Amino acid sequence: MKRFSHVAVWIVFSLILAASLAGCFGKPPPPQQYLRVDLGQGPCPGSANAQQRLPLGIKPLKALENLDRTAVLTAHDNVLTASLQYYWEGAPQDLVGQALRHGIECQSASLTPVDYQPRVTHDAVLTGQLTAFNVDETDGGRFVVSIHLDLWSRNLGTRISSGDFNAYAPLDNFSGDAVANAASDALGRIVPKVVAWLDGGLPRIQKFMRQQ
Repeated sequence: MKRFSHVAVWIVFSLILAASLAGCFGKPPPPQQYLRVDLGQGPCPGSANAQQRLPLGIKPLKALENLDRTAVLTAHDNVLTASLQYYWEGAPQDLVGQALRHGIECQSASLTPVDYQPRVTHDAVLTGQLTAFNVDETDGGRFVVSIHLDLWSRNLGTRISSGDFNAYAPLDNFSGDAVANAASDALGRIVPKVVAWLDGGLPRIQKFMRQQ
């Protein structure tokens, strides 16, 4: 009888421990979902006259450590929270860089993008940093893209101009599809601003080319 009571106590203790552990660990995390944004990768009419435009060496965009991750970030006031469910296909600075490159290729009247190579002469170079690529809970919800860009003369010799660019797109809700669509919309709004700024800098690029 005494042995039976010990077994009963052990069973009760095991059940209590299991219940406690279940409460500590909680529910399993939601399944990971990877969001795809529209980077405008299709053909465009601008590529037909690429030989008539000035080659622009493009260096990969940089990003602060908190942005250099694939998890979707949500901003509430000054606090950024990384999602445990939604992720981008790649690092945000790479996604934005691809969108900018395609936009310059398709929309610029004076410049055509080429990969920057350290030991190759470049008449103009574009560098930059991604400063925001996140969901923002302000105004009912929106997606924010912000970048800082520097346009340089030949081989990064002289900074010709700098620009800060921002774009916002409203969010219908906070589902994966809504976030991906809003990110695509915001990219579609920021790229033309960058292209117009680059085309406006062509006279200064040509001036530095004549001086060197």
